[in-house]
Amino acid sequence: MPFNPIDDAQDFTRIINSGKTVLIDFHADWSGLCRSTSQQFSELSDTFVRIGVDFYRVNVDELEDVVMEADVRVVPTYMVFKDGKKVGHATGADGLSLHKLMGSYMTGCEVVA
Repeated sequence: MPFNPIDDAQDFTRIINSGKTVLIDFHADWSGLCRSTSQQFSELSDTFVRIGVDFYRVNVDELEDVVMEADVRVVPTYMVFKDGKKVGHATGADGLSLHKLMGSYMTGCEVVA
């Protein structure tokens, strides 16, 4: 599971502006949907970290300022950032959407699922 928690708003800003491609899982500990997709997120991180994608998690109950800045409305929400810009996102527990999101990254297409 090569992903790390984001600890605060400064950490979030630094990470999304790092110049690397990052995928962030916005989750809640109380959400059954988030728990059910956690394994898929972990498996994707194992695969895509090898090609330079960094994986992070944000607990929406702990970092409300980051949640508002990223405009997260449901959990789970997955967002891909590159050079400080959101280049794709997927929401909900549909593992297919998460796979499509990462597949679009591989082909260089922008996707909003």
